[in-house]
Amino acid sequence: MSSNYSSNQSVLSYIEIANADNQPHTIHVRVDYENEEIFSDSYVIKGRNESGPLQHQWINQDWPDEPGHFRVHMRMDRNSEWITVDSKEASDEYALQIAYWIGGDGSGIPYWETIDFESYEEGRQESIVV
Repeated sequence: MSSNYSSNQSVLSYIEIANADNQPHTIHVRVDYENEEIFSDSYVIKGRNESGPLQHQWINQDWPDEPGHFRVHMRMDRNSEWITVDSKEASDEYALQIAYWIGGDGSGIPYWETIDFESYEEGRQESIVV
């Protein structure tokens, strides 16, 4: 864990996709670090079985594990409008966890949770939308 922590910078702990809809969806994700795009990919997440658990997918970390300014951009299916979570606006804690929640009606919304320096565990993958 870095000792270069500054209160205006966060670690991007993980990105999660959770689907409560019974239809599959494609989520497009871009990550900017220090104002440079460093990651871009698309993920197909299966639909939920009628009475089964949510479908979850964690995105493998392919971004720096050092504190910095992160912007995570997400959009669903063919929607052209990106939703952005900016670490400078969303977090004043050490780490930021982000989830894209797809509701039972097929609508998507981002959630995020912050973790303070003492509670941060690298590699932790616990859903924040369950």
